[in-house]
Amino acid sequence: MLNQFYRFALMNNTGQTNTFTDGGVVALSIYGVIVTPSTGKLAYATIDASEDFAGFTAGGHTWSDGAEKISVAAIDNTTNLYINALVQLTISHSEAAAAVGSWDLYLLSGDAAANMENDSNGYVSAEANKLTFIGSLNWLTGGTNDDEQMSPVFTI
Repeated sequence: MLNQFYRFALMNNTGQTNTFTDGGVVALSIYGVIVTPSTGKLAYATIDASEDFAGFTAGGHTWSDGAEKISVAAIDNTTNLYINALVQLTISHSEAAAAVGSWDLYLLSGDAAANMENDSNGYVSAEANKLTFIGSLNWLTGGTNDDEQMSPVFTI
């Protein structure tokens, strides 16, 4: 079951700093799963077709190896009460041919007051604080720059 509030942390573990030109993309698509009360059947709904990460903008933005970015807004699950969600990460950057490694996605959970793990003074990073690991987009080398790659669809 999803928490009342949640957001995501994305870590660059590709082994190098990546530059995102005007065609650069970092997008997280999120689709909620809910049980329809009248039928008992599962239903799917778009929660956010392209979640943004704080401090990321295409057009010359760089993302250092080992650096983490947190999704901009906490997702409020108090109304729709999604039981889980399907998420997929899409990335395109200018060092596609040279990058190797992964982009790792983590879940930050919030309480009823929307207090998140990264709000505490002791927060260091998703990896250091051992947040819930969702999955990785394993970057395939040998492509051309600005190639777009997508992760598997993860269930949270």
